[in-house]
Amino acid sequence: MLWKSLIALCVIGAACAEQTPVFLWGANSVAKPSLQTVPQAEFAEQLSTLLKDHMVVAFEENGLSNKDFLCSNSQSQSCYAQLQGVSPKTYYTSVENPSEALRSVATQREHNIIDANGKLVSPAKCAAGKALFVSFEDASESREATLESHDAAIAAISKQFECKVAYLYLASPSTAPVVQRRTRRDTAATTGGTMWVYQNQFRMFYTALKYNADPITITGIAITNSSTPATQFSVVLSTADPTKSLTFDVLYGDGGYFSLSNVAYAGEQFRVTGIVNAPTTFSYSCGNLTLDSNAVNNMYNSLSFSSLQIQAPFSASYPANFPFGDSWDCVGFVSAGILMGLLVVALLLIIMFVGVCWMMDINTMDRFDDPKGKTITINAGAE
Repeated sequence: MLWKSLIALCVIGAACAEQTPVFLWGANSVAKPSLQTVPQAEFAEQLSTLLKDHMVVAFEENGLSNKDFLCSNSQSQSCYAQLQGVSPKTYYTSVENPSEALRSVATQREHNIIDANGKLVSPAKCAAGKALFVSFEDASESREATLESHDAAIAAISKQFECKVAYLYLASPSTAPVVQRRTRRDTAATTGGTMWVYQNQFRMFYTALKYNADPITITGIAITNSSTPATQFSVVLSTADPTKSLTFDVLYGDGGYFSLSNVAYAGEQFRVTGIVNAPTTFSYSCGNLTLDSNAVNNMYNSLSFSSLQIQAPFSASYPANFPFGDSWDCVGFVSAGILMGLLVVALLLIIMFVGVCWMMDINTMDRFDDPKGKTITINAGAE
């Protein structure tokens, strides 16, 4: 029964594995027969070698297939006029989970988006050993027009990097969400409250700010840049009481996220590590954020924000008085209802798996009653 279970697991694993085409250029790579599927482990090993002295940029196309590479426009020209001229290049007709293979070997990973104008939403820095995953905005164009515009965007972006870069053009994983960006606008929360903006570095909104139950009135904002302003700066919010101010640091992380640290009010520190963070292209949003201080005689002080929204782009391309990006909400995705649903589904899958194993273990009878021979009798006695 055990070997049958292992066979069933292998069949399920093989069915779940994604096999997609991959177009690699910018670095020498080993060619493979067109009818052979490159295993995930082998492709990951190849990418690991490239990452030693290259940056790897993976352009993820929704629904990419081998048929797309035969695409032609209304003028009978290839949809990939720009990619046809690159070298060196290698085309793999089938690679097992290429995106996951890159994620498994890259210690530095960043995600970015190409907008409708063919430009990266946030600037990308070139560094060897880093993997940059780039997705495209979903457009309501024909497949041919979409692929042609993506080809032009890839060619333009490829010229922006000055270090050694290996490029991948592959299919987005089936679990990856389709990128659909809305027209940027302030959320509904940015009315009826207090807004503080400092040039193109920082933007903050809230409807109420309290220390314990006492309201705090902010009268001004000042920002002090550190020795590395591209990765850190400090914010000072002065209050109606000259002896008290709200201060915190804004940090830029490796994954393209900004976060708050060292939050203090009137010299008292509040715990914020790992709480306030969001991608630089988004704005952190929280309907009710409460930060607690360290305990003194088993007593805590609290600093609470109502309808808080913060963004620090860490990019010189943003204009002064920039609008908030799309909201990155503080509420976790996995709620109690989702967790219970997942547990029920897992339980049903286990029951189904055990049932299938039992059905596979059913055998035919090894003895049958012979009408010409001696009758098979089974003695049964009551005890």
